Amino acid sequence: MSTQPTRRSPRILALSTIANRQPASPSRVIAPAKHSKSSSTRCSKRKPPVKDTDVPSTKDLPRPSKRRRLDASIYTVRSEPDPQYLAPSAIAKARKEYLASRYNPFYHLPIWGKNPYYEIWKGHEFPDPKIHTLPPMDPPPPLKRLSVRYSEFTNVEVIRDSDEEGEHDTSIFRTSYRGKVYILKLFRSCAAPGGSEWGPQKFYKEKRAYEYLLHGGVCAEGFVPMCYGWFQARVPKKFGWLGSFASDETPPYALLIEYIPDAVPLSVSNISVSAAEQLHLAAEYVHGAGVLHNDIYPRNALLRPDGTVVIIDFDRASTLPHADVNRLSLKFEMQHCWAMCFTRMLTDQLMGLTPEQIRGY
Repeated sequence: MSTQPTRRSPRILALSTIANRQPASPSRVIAPAKHSKSSSTRCSKRKPPVKDTDVPSTKDLPRPSKRRRLDASIYTVRSEPDPQYLAPSAIAKARKEYLASRYNPFYHLPIWGKNPYYEIWKGHEFPDPKIHTLPPMDPPPPLKRLSVRYSEFTNVEVIRDSDEEGEHDTSIFRTSYRGKVYILKLFRSCAAPGGSEWGPQKFYKEKRAYEYLLHGGVCAEGFVPMCYGWFQARVPKKFGWLGSFASDETPPYALLIEYIPDAVPLSVSNISVSAAEQLHLAAEYVHGAGVLHNDIYPRNALLRPDGTVVIIDFDRASTLPHADVNRLSLKFEMQHCWAMCFTRMLTDQLMGLTPEQIRGY
């Protein structure tokens, strides 16, 4: 497997790599006041993307403005599991209990310390406008509408077809367009049976999220894929690789997204402390652009060969100025990320469990 180059600046890679090598103190806790600055003061003055008549290249897209120093070591309380839980007898006993109940008893133990995000705004279940409201951001420019045709695409791989999975809203394909490989994500533009409008709603959410992410330079740094624009795919009525959309009354909406070669979903078999911290670093940049993902799970986190993590699939995302995007909701999502990585995945890895043995996250 060849190592793919990353777009992240040497400064950001150096900071996160240095932090990953520094073990954090077990008693370290993030101060609420310090954390409250992390996701709210960015992207107020950024240049819009360069307009072009074709799919823009990476160099044409905006770079992020200078950000505050990020210390990825704040995301773990321990850089290694607590040795008192590493005795072979303890692991064997936990595995036996797991095989009997399908529940890992280590989840209740601070193998990697305590989730540091529990201490931020402790006691708040609902946002307080006085402390959790984010400052306004400049609205991003609209996502570019592309002038492309169905005949210009060649199907390379069906990643997910709406008919195959019994869904009625999205399909994902790896396609070739003008000699380059992209991800083509399609959303039904008409209501599904039963009156559902998930297709159009998901398209709007993902399109809006990418507008903020592009404007904030998060795509340019490689924390999420590039999105090159949107269009309505006019699918021929005859059978083809988009045949599941041929009978729709209106053409599906489509997003043309960067394909990241050699990236694999984050899983219990490939996660490490460094990868977990890279996921948290990517999530912080997403939050800094005014985007709440709402669906950060291993299936939506890609691990690249260079050890960096890319967050994908924003069709459930909320963006500013939506009321859901506030300091407390961003904190809850970071809290969820930490629990998913350190309470669940790394703990399952410690017990030697495989992805096939685990019911999922």
